[in-house]
Amino acid sequence: MRQSHQEHKPALQVALVAALVAALVFAVVDRGLGAGGMQQKIAAAQLAKEGKRGPRGPEGPQGPIGPQGFQGPEGKRGPSGIDAGPARQFISIDWQNNDYEGKDTQSFKAPGIGTGEVQCIPPQAPDGDGSGKMRVQFTQFDGYDQLPKKWATTMWVTRFGGNVDDANRYRRSVVKTNRIRAIDDNRKGFHESFDTAIDQPDIPDSNAHDPESIGSFTGIITTEPFNGTTADQPPPTTFQLSWYWNFRDESSSRCYVNGVFTTQAQ
Repeated sequence: MRQSHQEHKPALQVALVAALVAALVFAVVDRGLGAGGMQQKIAAAQLAKEGKRGPRGPEGPQGPIGPQGFQGPEGKRGPSGIDAGPARQFISIDWQNNDYEGKDTQSFKAPGIGTGEVQCIPPQAPDGDGSGKMRVQFTQFDGYDQLPKKWATTMWVTRFGGNVDDANRYRRSVVKTNRIRAIDDNRKGFHESFDTAIDQPDIPDSNAHDPESIGSFTGIITTEPFNGTTADQPPPTTFQLSWYWNFRDESSSRCYVNGVFTTQAQ
């Protein structure tokens, strides 16, 4: 019996060691979890002490410009325009520092209808009449520089913009019409003005004009037969004009007008 008890003693020791090791592992794991929980509590306490987020800081400097991208495919080419000449005429008035003499008018033709002149004559010029002549002047003829006998000639224009002192000038547009029936009208010509002062009857000064103006004209000049004539009707001439002038100070007065007159056969 004594020998049998001694034979089982090593097995008992092994079991005790294994139990002790398991207890130690459990203790280590339990302590680790406890430490983790404590760390979470410390982090939460630190967040509770922090205030609200402060204002956004200034934006940093812009980074360097990247390389240019590749060039895209070439677009489709539009139809060719009308060549410069009788069917497409350009005008340009360009003077400044009161140096207007010989530079304040440009002429054009409406083939088969008449001749015209774009004018930007300042008020101080001898033929400026104190209010200036900023306008399209037109004289009609009947094929041989004669007054027409069986035609009615009309110029329609739409004016955009005007007096720089008018805060609403960008929203202003006016349609104007001038017509001559040579059979019952003794006038040989007419004009349409760029100036808006003539449209303001509340201005008592008859020589009033826009001291500074910026705007544009879109228009058409046409003629039509009446009284049973069988003559061929000339095609209309359309035009686009844009201008800027400043007459506030005579010594530095200036005016610029650019435009194109186009006549297309019908």
